[in-house]
Amino acid sequence: MLQHHQDKNCPVQDLNPDDIPILRTNELNNMEIRKNYNQLALSVVCLQDTSHMILLLNALAKSLHHMRYSKIILWMQGKPTEDFLNQISSQAEEHKFLLMLVLGHDQSEEVSIHRLCPFPSPHFERIESTSSFGERMFNNKRLNFQGKKAFVLPKWPLRLTYRNGSLPINWFDDKQIVEFAGTYNLTLVVAEKKDSDGTDPYFDFQLKPRLLSMNEIDEQIESANTFRATSLIVVVPCSRSKSITNVFHKLDPQTWFSYILSVYVTFVVVESLIIVISFRISGHSYRQTSLNPCMNTRAFRAILGLPFPVGPRSSVSLRQLFLAMSIFGMIFSSFFNCKLSSLLTKHPLEPQVENFEQLQESGLTVIADTELRSFIENDGNGEFYRPHLPKLKYMDTLKRAQLIISGNDSLAFAVMEAYWIILDKFQQAIGQKTLCSSKNLTILQNLPLVYIMKKESIYRWPVNRFFRTFAESGILAHWLRISSNTIRSYLNVTIEPILKPAFEPLSIKHLKWLGWVLGCGYGMATLVFLVEIYVGNSKRKVENKVPAPPGDQEMAAV
Repeated sequence: MLQHHQDKNCPVQDLNPDDIPILRTNELNNMEIRKNYNQLALSVVCLQDTSHMILLLNALAKSLHHMRYSKIILWMQGKPTEDFLNQISSQAEEHKFLLMLVLGHDQSEEVSIHRLCPFPSPHFERIESTSSFGERMFNNKRLNFQGKKAFVLPKWPLRLTYRNGSLPINWFDDKQIVEFAGTYNLTLVVAEKKDSDGTDPYFDFQLKPRLLSMNEIDEQIESANTFRATSLIVVVPCSRSKSITNVFHKLDPQTWFSYILSVYVTFVVVESLIIVISFRISGHSYRQTSLNPCMNTRAFRAILGLPFPVGPRSSVSLRQLFLAMSIFGMIFSSFFNCKLSSLLTKHPLEPQVENFEQLQESGLTVIADTELRSFIENDGNGEFYRPHLPKLKYMDTLKRAQLIISGNDSLAFAVMEAYWIILDKFQQAIGQKTLCSSKNLTILQNLPLVYIMKKESIYRWPVNRFFRTFAESGILAHWLRISSNTIRSYLNVTIEPILKPAFEPLSIKHLKWLGWVLGCGYGMATLVFLVEIYVGNSKRKVENKVPAPPGDQEMAAV
């Protein structure tokens, strides 16, 4: 009960019904009913002097913070005039009062009753008799905004046609706002932003729901409901089969080549040493050129596990060396063939990032929406983001969406789980799954995803109730099931599924590297052949320059 501090004879000041707690106050006290009562609170304003009306309604608006759907009775002396009712209507529009009765009584004990009709603009209707109240005293009609204009602020660059109009709606979230407007006869008008004005224009709804920052929780938390809770996650490239090139890289040819080269050099050195020592012990001469160690075919055959000839005059130590090399070649070639066959039969998968430690080690760049920057840097745990998301970059909505849909598998993306479900459905529809989620890549859980509305918005309570009913009906789940078709129809494009065979058989193109090996071999053989010719010519020239002994000259003359 609220009355002016100078009014001492309010007719209802002595009203004290049983089992109903009453707070009696005046305009000088500052209190919030919400901290003591709930939405069922009834406010009775006792008005003995019409000049106190604005002062009392201002005090009442402060007391009914976040309680604009509370019922109000304005009890006044005398019958209200039409001009006075218009003044009350203006105050009701300013303070967004929706449920109000004006009771006026005079000395004849006759009571006049006027009921506030808030839509499309506030005005009062006279109630001739209490029997016309019906079931609802303050509002006996189903919610109907009667074409009232509601301004929406777009946060999505694309304008999509929906319900015979063009609106910048953001898929399923904003479709609910459009359905709400159609159900309750509300006219949506896009709030255009002037280029010369850097601030946002007046709006009733900010399209595209977003996460709440810490300084918005007090004012906007009532817009949240359990069906709109979401999580902020990181989606990463899926594990995929390695290409033939990557398979050969998996073999680590540099390591194999180093093994082969070390074994080859060891075999050639030991063989040459055994042969030289054996010939010196037996007293026979042995001539070894500098090119013999470079092309030792026995060593190559042994390493590849192929048979090679052994001379009948080979010593026992040399035969033991050949035996050891044969055993080594058999094991080496068998192991290499098994490894190569297994890699070519079933290509190994490149591992998917499963947690933040692996994400940090992978060096993947994480792309986030620019609208999330303030939330991540100011409201999130900065000590967590900096070490675990070192390559976090921000990009505007449209460019980021193009990167996601293009199937880029070299980037990770920070997205809200509600949007990821839609994206995953779209990937399944086109047969190209490039991004995957992991339960260990969740940044924050159960975050309220809300539509930003103005303070004390008259739409907040109806929208929340409508969203709850909408989600419980299963319509949202149905929209998710047909999300891929909806996106394609909105974009007016036909996306054919990308069908890939489960296994790709080997073909000539996969063996092109063998041609390079063969070409290098022929080139090396040609080079060695030219070197042998050069060395042979050099030796003949040296022999021709050396003069023959005198005895040989006489024999030649004879």
